Amino acid sequence: MKLIYTDFPYPTEIHDVAKLFWDDTELTDSPDSAQICVREQCGDVCCYYARAFGKEHTERVNIEGLNGLQQIRLRKRFAKLAIYNLLVSVTGKTMPWGSLTGIRPTKLADQLSREGLDWKSTFCDVLGVSANRAQLVEDILRTQGELHRRKEGCADLYVGIPFCVSRCSYCSFTSGEITRLQKYVQPYIEALKKDISATIAFAEKKGIRIVNVYFGGGTPTSLSARQLDDIMNCIRFAPNEYTVEAGRPDTIDSEKLAVLRDHGVNRVSINPQTFNQSVLDVIGRKHTVQDIYDKYELAKSFGFVVNMDLIAGLPSESCEMFYHSIDEAIALDPDNITVHTLALKHGSKLKEQNYTVASNVGLMLDYSRNNLYSAGYMPYYMYRQKYMAENLENVGYCKPNTPCLYNIGIMEEISDIMACGTNAISKKIVSSENRIERSANAKDVITYIERNEEYLDKKFQLFN
Repeated sequence: MKLIYTDFPYPTEIHDVAKLFWDDTELTDSPDSAQICVREQCGDVCCYYARAFGKEHTERVNIEGLNGLQQIRLRKRFAKLAIYNLLVSVTGKTMPWGSLTGIRPTKLADQLSREGLDWKSTFCDVLGVSANRAQLVEDILRTQGELHRRKEGCADLYVGIPFCVSRCSYCSFTSGEITRLQKYVQPYIEALKKDISATIAFAEKKGIRIVNVYFGGGTPTSLSARQLDDIMNCIRFAPNEYTVEAGRPDTIDSEKLAVLRDHGVNRVSINPQTFNQSVLDVIGRKHTVQDIYDKYELAKSFGFVVNMDLIAGLPSESCEMFYHSIDEAIALDPDNITVHTLALKHGSKLKEQNYTVASNVGLMLDYSRNNLYSAGYMPYYMYRQKYMAENLENVGYCKPNTPCLYNIGIMEEISDIMACGTNAISKKIVSSENRIERSANAKDVITYIERNEEYLDKKFQLFN
């Protein structure tokens, strides 16, 4: 265990950087017992003194004349930079994203540009981001183009279905196996229908135009065709984009796809995660590789835009096996392919089993990027997570004119989100103050059903 002491008022920022280098780090209130120490001395110029294992590093930043929010941003940025550069010196290791620990590098690049800075130079020369990752950000911003723009008076609607047919070993979501929760499924549907109908009515009353609708989970298609039809009857308008995650091939059939099509759904996700049967078995997916091919062709026969997810770093999957998965996905030619980096999250079976991700995940992502570019895909959104293997990223790639607008809106934080269902978080962007207000629903099914009215009231207060 490596102990960290800091008098910086945002200690988690310091801790997050240290965890890039060592998982076994912990904050301490005792400077005498700490192996790593970061101190702040702040006036018009803020100084950050970092010390660890006999080495020291100092960073300085001038915050004179800046407003409070700008000052906080720069203080955080340079405090993190001080400990990052120190630990690079101590360990000899650099990180692909340098000192950045945030979820949305593209959002930071846009923010720096609006501040009149050369974001790419700041990323590479100041924050330590690799040229390869900075180029990825540039490519994503180019693909997004005019889509990276906030539309006032608009919102997207998220609908959460917290059920799955089985739980994958990497999953930390609050969704549950539908067979075990069967007695709660219909009460949940009734509460959700009320939530959706009330939310849409409220949006109409307030003059908020709902642009895109996204059904996520869990696995929405773990419900029956009749249940899906019942829920979707609440949406009596035609969104620009209507997406349903039909991620598990073993939950898809013609009857369900017909219901989706008849309700105006135009995008679905069919997520292999891997095209290697032995890996599917290890991670707890209850379908075959052949099911992936069959259900993909079925979905395309209904005319849907299709996304396929793959995960780099799964247990027992070598580089060559992952390369095979990428090659097979490209050969199927879906409209979108999203490549995730495995994140070991609390609550997942892999985390409980102390699974260690192989050190070759970076090679997997490089192969993905090179081959997807060659096949005509371009990156259009990205996000990063804590506990992600090798401090890497998740990237969505698309064929021309097929990006998922909901994904861009939520990841770049340029769209208000009106969210319905368990573990759903509504978000209101306050552009004039450059902040986001949130209202979260209960994470579990039972509490959501019992306190549905309370969560509706909170959501409405957010958008009043």
